[in-house]
Amino acid sequence: MIKNYFRTALRYFQRNKVTTLINILGLSTGISAALIIFMMIRYDRSFDQFEPAGERVYRVVTDGDGWKNQGVPVPLAEALKQNVSGIETVAAVYDYNDWNTKVIIPQGSSKPDKIFKKQQQIAFADAGYFNILPHRWLAGNPAGALKNPNTLVLSESRAKVYFPGLSPDQIIGKMVIFSDTVRTTVTGIVADLEAKSDFDKQCFLSLNTVYNTSLKKDYQTDQWESVNSNNEVLVKLSPKVSAATINRQIAAIFKLHNKDADGKTVRRLQALADIHLNPDFGGSVNPAVIRNLAILAIFLLALGAINFINLSTAHASERAKEIGIRKTLGSGKGQLMTQFLSETFLLTLITAIVSTALVPLLLKVFSGFIPKGLNAAYLFRDPGVWLFLLALIIGVSLVAGLYPAFIMSAFRPVTVLKDNKSTASGSAWLRKTLIVSQFVIAQVFVIGVLVVDKQLHFAEAKNMGFRKDAIINFYVPFDFNKPNPKKLLLKQELAGIPGIQAVSLGNQSPAFNGFMSTEVDYKEKGKNINLSVNSRDGDTAYLSVYRIKLVAGRNVTASDTANELLINETLAKQIGFSQPAAAVGHFLQFGNGQLPIVGVMQDFNQASVRTSVAPMIYFSAPKRGYVMHVALQTDPASWNKAIQQMTAAWKSVYPDTDFDYTFLDKTVENFYKEDRQLSLLLTWSAGIAIFISCLGMLGLVIFMTNKRVKEIGVRKVLGASVRQIITLLAADFAKLLVLAFIIAVPIAWWQMHKWLQNFAYHTALNWWLFLLGGVVMITVALIIVGIRAGKAAMANPADSLRTE
Repeated sequence: MIKNYFRTALRYFQRNKVTTLINILGLSTGISAALIIFMMIRYDRSFDQFEPAGERVYRVVTDGDGWKNQGVPVPLAEALKQNVSGIETVAAVYDYNDWNTKVIIPQGSSKPDKIFKKQQQIAFADAGYFNILPHRWLAGNPAGALKNPNTLVLSESRAKVYFPGLSPDQIIGKMVIFSDTVRTTVTGIVADLEAKSDFDKQCFLSLNTVYNTSLKKDYQTDQWESVNSNNEVLVKLSPKVSAATINRQIAAIFKLHNKDADGKTVRRLQALADIHLNPDFGGSVNPAVIRNLAILAIFLLALGAINFINLSTAHASERAKEIGIRKTLGSGKGQLMTQFLSETFLLTLITAIVSTALVPLLLKVFSGFIPKGLNAAYLFRDPGVWLFLLALIIGVSLVAGLYPAFIMSAFRPVTVLKDNKSTASGSAWLRKTLIVSQFVIAQVFVIGVLVVDKQLHFAEAKNMGFRKDAIINFYVPFDFNKPNPKKLLLKQELAGIPGIQAVSLGNQSPAFNGFMSTEVDYKEKGKNINLSVNSRDGDTAYLSVYRIKLVAGRNVTASDTANELLINETLAKQIGFSQPAAAVGHFLQFGNGQLPIVGVMQDFNQASVRTSVAPMIYFSAPKRGYVMHVALQTDPASWNKAIQQMTAAWKSVYPDTDFDYTFLDKTVENFYKEDRQLSLLLTWSAGIAIFISCLGMLGLVIFMTNKRVKEIGVRKVLGASVRQIITLLAADFAKLLVLAFIIAVPIAWWQMHKWLQNFAYHTALNWWLFLLGGVVMITVALIIVGIRAGKAAMANPADSLRTE
């Protein structure tokens, strides 16, 4: 019986090639999107699933007032070990704080040393790290490999790079030197992780190297006020101990060590399962993006299903006699529904095969949205993907096929054999409703594209309060514990280049992809205000390079250590001064002393327009500087020569180090990478939604013109023009498109208004955006309708009226 159903279905598909093609194109788009998005969700949710008792593993994070950071003060790790009960294991993981890390492998006096530049995934850790994140040991003692200072554990892949041809046992005892200063001995080799993890370090220096060498000052091991995102702490709780219990003990620790804190900054536990999926704390994936992609897949599936329902109910009259005869010969309603659902299932199965074949291509086309490690091979490795595809085939078959099957199997034999024209009339209202629904979805996407693009233009064109054009930033080799006169020499040479307007040496630029915070206290006139503030430091030329205006007071004087402060307008207001000039001369507790406020900077954005201006301080400390800030001449024609001269100056000072630089405006552009991806995604989505909707409309227009071919012929014989006939055929669709626009406008406004609330500074929702979106949508749809209707209108009436 089923075989007969499938044979009948294939014959029907062959007779209705255009309708079948339209259904396959519409459904394959939705199924492909759903399949890829499911693969992304499965992939992202598979991170850090290998840890034993992973539900008891947490990371301690910092939750500030308007900011979040995955790092914690360095002293916390030891405090947790000594003062907190209920923790089974503590693992501090401190990234190796260096730029362009150089690794040297000594070869003895007979051979030149091997040098590896720009090494990454290097961290300080101890045995606790491997207790929480177990690795398979190939050589060395897990318990003691990282016990002593200046010891090193390498991953298998990194060991093969540094010591090719040697076995793990042969590598034990070898020397590895980091950044010319940190000499280590290899005490262990671990296999590379086969499971996916956000903790994928390749070089593990012993944590005691930090606490027992000059690095102790660099990592601020006694500073409870400093937070660095590179300093993370993992904990594994004892069984039956709750995170809330540990959070209370952590709060007590900070209350003891930072008595002036105002309580707005909280250190708390973050579950291991949340790390990969929480961008607020450095996670790679934004759940909102995944959620929006899932909604998009549902919409695209719905559009394809709507096409199928529309075309199936429209063609019901063509199958009326077939149904009437089958019922007359004894077929029951259940048998007919099974037959029509079998047709839908077969069509969906064919579509799913097409969709699966398209997956590798679509993964490349949409590579900007795809997780880095996800590829077409994942489709065949994960059985869950195939189970999802099977469920998708069954679900789409039922959703798309159940209503047409119910309608057609309910035809009465007497009615359909007498007049099959009446069979489809009852579903006309449904077809109109579904057409409107399709174009509402497409219209919302079109308006979304226009709003997102307008917001992107607003963000990138916004005056951030500092100069960002023709500014170059680059790191210089640095060691916080040793003076580096070379960088001062480099600054002098750069200042002599004609194509350079100004040079400054300091830490980061006014806005960068990161967060630098510290704490200050204001204790005057009975006030005791503790604030977490952004901080920048450098030399006195910093303000002139970035053209940061002073609204009150003066610039800081040159000094190697902080002895004066500049604050911004926001900080002045937060400590109680409505007029910036009133703050000058007052003092802030910073570090170990009271420092005077000598000037107030005009507010500038330190991040994207998603966040409002944060309170900030600036102080002089050029010897700590590790970033060179170079303002070029405004004429772009002079830049190439200036950069060549900068490269030559760099090579004269640092001949063994590559010269890498970035333009600040490109850094600022990266703030909006996610928004540009959203814009691209919406553009593709709008295009696909319009394509699917217009495909369905084309199918209905073809069907309608075929049914009205004799009417069109009669009208032409009676003198109707081609334009009149096109207008007649397109009028009903035009009304539906206008109705869809009216419905889509409030939906799009609500969604876009909600999205814009994520930005502290955003563009306005102008009325012309909605009108433009409606005109674009209606015009495209009516052009398609007009082309097919015009073909019917220009046909020779003699051909349509020749036979009755």
